[in-house]
Amino acid sequence: MYEIIVRLSRAIASRPRLRILTYLAQHGETTPTELQRVLHLPLNVVSAHLRTLSSVGLIRGRRSAARCYYDFESPYPKNTLSGDMSRWLKGVLRNATKGQPSQPRDTHPQSRTAFGTEIHAVVFEAATTFADLRRLQILEYLVAHQRASGEELGATLKMSEYAVCRQTAKLRRRGMITGRREGKRELMFQLTASPKSAVHGGMLAIVRTTLHKR
Repeated sequence: MYEIIVRLSRAIASRPRLRILTYLAQHGETTPTELQRVLHLPLNVVSAHLRTLSSVGLIRGRRSAARCYYDFESPYPKNTLSGDMSRWLKGVLRNATKGQPSQPRDTHPQSRTAFGTEIHAVVFEAATTFADLRRLQILEYLVAHQRASGEELGATLKMSEYAVCRQTAKLRRRGMITGRREGKRELMFQLTASPKSAVHGGMLAIVRTTLHKR
C-alpha cells in the first residue's frame, strides 16, 4: 500500500501533470493533440504524462479509430485510493479555476504558466507530503497511536534521529502534524487538528483512510 500511495502522490506532484489535469477537469474528454495545442507542451511529453496519470488510476483513456481520448475519470471505484483521489482532485481543480482563462496569459514561451497556478502550488505541496516512504510510516504510526515522541518514532520505525527530525520537520511545515513539548518531556507529535489548507486536509483525509485500512 505504501508503494501505491507514493506512486500516486508523485504522479500528482508535477506541475505539467497538474496543468493537464486542470484542463481535463474544466473541459472533459480531450485528445493528446488538443492538450499539446492548448498547453504548449511537446506531444511526446503530453503522452508520457498521460501514461503516468493513467497508470496510477487518476484518469481513464480510450481509443476510437485512430484517436486516443482521455478523461478525468478513474477506472477504480469509490472507497479505493485512486478512485477517491481522482474524484476529489477533479473537484478541487475544476472549482478553483472557474472563470479563469483556459490559455496562459503570457505568450512568451519562456514564461508560459497554466491557469490555476496558485491552486497548483498548494496541491503540489500537499502531494509531496505523501511521496516519501518514511513520512508515510510516521503518519501511519500517528494515525494508529495518536501521539508519539521522536524517540518512540525512531525506535519503532527503525529510523535514525536525524531522519525522524528531518521528516517530522517536513510534515510540520506542510501542516500535517504538530509538535509540542510538555514540560521537560521530549517533543510530542500528533496529527494536526487544523490543516494548512482545505487541500492539505482533503488529501490527508484520503491517505489517512487508506492507511487505516492496512
